Amino acid sequence: MPSFTWGEQKNVCPECERGTAVAGTVAAPAPPVSAPVLIRRALPITKTLIVINTLVYVAMVATGVSPFEPATGQLLKWGANWGPLSLDGQPWRMLTSNYVHVGILHIGLNMWCLWNLGLLAEHVFDGWAYALIYTICGIGGSIASLTWHPLVTGAGASGAVFGLAGALIAALYLGHMGGRQALRGTIKSLVLFAVYNLAFGAAIPGIDNSAHIGGLVTGLALGAVMAKHLTELPDARAAWQRKMFVAAAVVLLSAFLMVRKTNGYVVALGKGLQAYKTGQLDEAEKSLELVAARQPDSRQVLFLLASTYMQKKEYDKAIPVLERLTKLDPNNGDAQLDLGAAHYQLGELDEAIPHFQKAIEINPKDEDAQKALRAALFQKQMKRQSVR
Repeated sequence: MPSFTWGEQKNVCPECERGTAVAGTVAAPAPPVSAPVLIRRALPITKTLIVINTLVYVAMVATGVSPFEPATGQLLKWGANWGPLSLDGQPWRMLTSNYVHVGILHIGLNMWCLWNLGLLAEHVFDGWAYALIYTICGIGGSIASLTWHPLVTGAGASGAVFGLAGALIAALYLGHMGGRQALRGTIKSLVLFAVYNLAFGAAIPGIDNSAHIGGLVTGLALGAVMAKHLTELPDARAAWQRKMFVAAAVVLLSAFLMVRKTNGYVVALGKGLQAYKTGQLDEAEKSLELVAARQPDSRQVLFLLASTYMQKKEYDKAIPVLERLTKLDPNNGDAQLDLGAAHYQLGELDEAIPHFQKAIEINPKDEDAQKALRAALFQKQMKRQSVR
């Protein structure tokens, strides 16, 4: 039976572009349980996880969230992962985001994949160990996402699912559960699952491969540590696993604190964005200037900062920001138009006109640019006549 996860990422930055990353893949065939692994009395962890994910999705839809394409704001309301919030007092989003999905196809395929991997996991791991592996790997995927692209809104269970696959690969390969030869087919299927899905994620724009990799690496580490203890007596195994999970929690906490220190600038961005949207321009300017100092090549940040300056009529401040933005993105018609407008407001018509012309060249149907160009040419003609 095939197993799948799926997703798409929409980059819709507030005011320009911000992303919604849904960890997603199309998986290779699910690994068969083809060897005498460990037959345990398993708790129905897989069913429980699927029920929780489904209930969250149903609750979202029942409260007005689109069943096919939820808005970014709706995902954030339900606990999606986003750097400005997750790194600023809401770290619980690294967990809850694993239960938030972007549409019915996304959750359906993710749960199908979880069902297939979960059937094997319930034979290999104790129930509570399985649940903790899933949870820790999901958080590990969220931390990886915050590390690589903290301004992308992340949602989906694939980080946790990849972690489950990683834990199974390491546990079966390094453990002593029926012999490595007998488990070769199962291990091969798991490895193909991970490799195929990572390749798919790399090839398709919008898939959050960082969460996949973070979850997979976390799972591989947990599985490797657990491998040689899986066949021990229950009490000894449980004692060892408790120590391991405490250590894993410490590692995750340390990683989170490191990411918050490294990418803490996004917290100021979140505050600046909120201030901008509510018209508190002085606060927006202060916060966005801090972010721009840390991320001088961020087009989104530069655009927001320049827009703040323009609204405050601080045209002399807006010009260098817009000049940098147009160098980074010469085909940004809005930036060209704003740069021309800033020069126009300062009476610098000769500097304004080329930017209006460039904006029209980029978008010939831009009526604002056409009006601005006519106004600048008219003002220039009037100045010539007054000189005569």
